[in-house]
Amino acid sequence: MIAYQRVTDKFREHGLNVRELSAGRASAQAPGHSAADLSITITDNGFDRVLVHSHAGEDLVDVLSAVGLSATDLFNEPSGSTYEYPDGRQVHRSPAKRFRQTGNTTGSKLYRTDLTADVIYLVEGENDVHALETLGVAATCTAMGAGKAHLADLTPLHGKTVVVVRDKDEAGRRHADQVVGLLDGVATVGVVEAKAGKDAADHVAAGFGVDEFLPVDDPGAPERSVPRRLVPTLASDVKIKRVRWTFENWIVLGALNLLAGREGLGKSTLAVWIAAKVTQGTLPGELFGKPRHVIYLATEDDPAFTVAPRLKAAGADLDRVLFLSVHTETSTEGVVSLPSDMAELERVIAEHDVALVVLDAATSVMDAKLDGHDDRKVRQFLEPLAQSAGRLDYSVLGICHFGKRDGVDTGKLILGSVAWSQVARSVLAVALNDETGDLVITNTKKNLAPDTKSAAARVVSQSVVTDDGGTEVGRIEWLGETDVDARDLLEGGDENGDRADWSEAENWLFDYLTQEGRASAKKLKADALAVGIKDHSVKRAARKLKVVYSDEGFPRTSVWSLPLLEQSTPVHVPTVPTVPTEVDLQEHIVPTDSLLEQPLLQSEQSEQLEQSELHGPTGVPTAPASSGRTNVWLGSGEPIQSLCPDCSAPLGKTGRCVPCILADVS
Repeated sequence: MIAYQRVTDKFREHGLNVRELSAGRASAQAPGHSAADLSITITDNGFDRVLVHSHAGEDLVDVLSAVGLSATDLFNEPSGSTYEYPDGRQVHRSPAKRFRQTGNTTGSKLYRTDLTADVIYLVEGENDVHALETLGVAATCTAMGAGKAHLADLTPLHGKTVVVVRDKDEAGRRHADQVVGLLDGVATVGVVEAKAGKDAADHVAAGFGVDEFLPVDDPGAPERSVPRRLVPTLASDVKIKRVRWTFENWIVLGALNLLAGREGLGKSTLAVWIAAKVTQGTLPGELFGKPRHVIYLATEDDPAFTVAPRLKAAGADLDRVLFLSVHTETSTEGVVSLPSDMAELERVIAEHDVALVVLDAATSVMDAKLDGHDDRKVRQFLEPLAQSAGRLDYSVLGICHFGKRDGVDTGKLILGSVAWSQVARSVLAVALNDETGDLVITNTKKNLAPDTKSAAARVVSQSVVTDDGGTEVGRIEWLGETDVDARDLLEGGDENGDRADWSEAENWLFDYLTQEGRASAKKLKADALAVGIKDHSVKRAARKLKVVYSDEGFPRTSVWSLPLLEQSTPVHVPTVPTVPTEVDLQEHIVPTDSLLEQPLLQSEQSEQLEQSELHGPTGVPTAPASSGRTNVWLGSGEPIQSLCPDCSAPLGKTGRCVPCILADVS
């Protein structure tokens, strides 16, 4: 306490009032202030120096010089301090805050040896460590200051609660972010800042305790300034509740629900229909007869051109639908980002008595710092949302996409982490029935539903009057329950065996050749290597898939294709129908290449394609095509193929029309 005694004596020598608060801690009269103004706090850190803080905000150098002191007088030793690390590293600090290192300068140990406590405070420097130790807590830091945490051995912190005290500057913020990232998944981490001053030492010097640190809003870390407590609850004290449905057996009230399917099937149109019925109070379920508000977060479609017209076509009460934008100091067109905007979202939900929040698409409102393929990051996005839905009694409906692979496990088909389906209480899968051209919707995750439900629907065209004229949009038309399960349609054909047993290389090669048709072996192998699949794996996969090889061109080039494209198997195009039009359907046009992804057609069906018009189940002809071409439409409202201007048959990837192909193989 050499420095502490020196400083307090100097204040007294200058006739200033000094009041001892406890051992090594005092309040003193500020120079130039009245005797009653004890705005200077003097604290011994118990190791090497004294901390001085002015509650009046006066510059420390000015305060010290007024009583004949300098920065050097704050240290027990005029040369400064030496901090000894467990592995032999020595850090030397001068009063002028210059640092040098000796001893084991390549060591990786944390500062201080006693890190056995359950709660550890991680700070930026050794001075901060000793300041916090005066408050009776365990503290440590990494060597060499901010930005070097990746060089330290952080294993002593694994399994513990770590409170990161972030310095209030850019280097401090980056350092805290780095530490949070390094401890992600191996420790419970909270981020806080000093209530006064820049760092932990300033916070202690000002007389504040550890429970007065300010929590920091950090998406990567929970907000807490004190360790969490586990509070037990007896099962007998739990109020048992029944499952409640926004949409009976489909959408759970007070929970997260997902609507998933491959791109272009009309998932958004289906979500709009559900939202519209909530505003009308006509969905069978808990809200029947009770019209409620809906929040529709559409980041991919323009509300004016797409979402609002679809809502109108579905009969929504537009006075009960809310679109949200984020206003900041510099913009009025920000996009909602969760969980960062969770508090604001809850405010709007409470103010407007919202019963349904639609995320179209779910990933588009996920904080950019979170990775949709990482289980823990996806849970950081979804779990606060699910908990909020349960607390405020509303439903969340998130739209997700399936990948191109076939399979019956819809949780694994969702692009990204499996946590998407694990956090959700209900997953509705949407698939195309190639035989009818209709959509099939099945509650594939039904933990809370009594049984599996499937229904058929299609997208039909609907005229809507807008402020600047009429337009055509898609609208869902329900066809009733069906025995067809969406998972059976997603499973795919079995002509190539059970894909669940395929290797990664086989799945990749099958998808690649299905999309490309015929591909140069050189380019194919380069693309495979780019995604981490080596040449020998590609060749082994090609043998298993019985890939067809051919040499073409000059100089000769090896071309690969699936046997399906080379065998003389009749080609099939689905029977089709109702014709959607205009803005809401243009985005779903599938390239000409998609014909090769369709099942093969019977010859009598191909003859029908040669007619001048194509009729669907409802007998509605396709719209006249421009430039002598006609579009074939799926029941979902998506054009899948341009027709030959000469014979009105779909054009294949080879450039030949279907009748020509049939003629060759008949």
